[in-house]
Amino acid sequence: MARISYPSTERLHAPDIAHHLELARTRGAPRPESQAVRAHVPAILDTFSATWEAAFYGGELDHRVKELARMYVAKTVECAYCSGQRSELARDQGLGEQELDDLLRYESSTRLSDREKAALAYTDAIVWDQTMADDTLWQRLHQHFTEAELVELGYFVALTSGQQRWIRTLGLEHLEVLADTQAGLVD
Repeated sequence: MARISYPSTERLHAPDIAHHLELARTRGAPRPESQAVRAHVPAILDTFSATWEAAFYGGELDHRVKELARMYVAKTVECAYCSGQRSELARDQGLGEQELDDLLRYESSTRLSDREKAALAYTDAIVWDQTMADDTLWQRLHQHFTEAELVELGYFVALTSGQQRWIRTLGLEHLEVLADTQAGLVD
């Protein structure tokens, strides 16, 4: 049961909110339930959505790497709601469950590329242990990413880490809002 109620169906269909929910309905990340909670404050929904669009769906860094980072955060902060959703775009780019199964042991994975492993080490350092961000990690990162990509990934990881920790406290369940869509749900 959601700890913060969802706005009325009428409110969720208001023009200033409906377009955000329609994107959530088709893209899978974020899902409609978390967007509906944000809709209590339309300015927050607008700001989050614009930031999410720029950091997750836009930018220079390939979306697959960002989805790996998002899922690493979801699994390590133990957000069941976030772990149960997938980006449809990342699926279209070939990211499958096998790669996601390797996230908690990313360094030894044979499915993840060296670039993806470096991104996950950076994610790990940002979320869990900043002492990992030593000269060796930074040398590794600079081998695989431009500085713009490192800024983009770092910002996205910070955003998603905070959001997932908050979402985890809300007790959201999938299919509580716009239950007609399976977009982004784990099969």
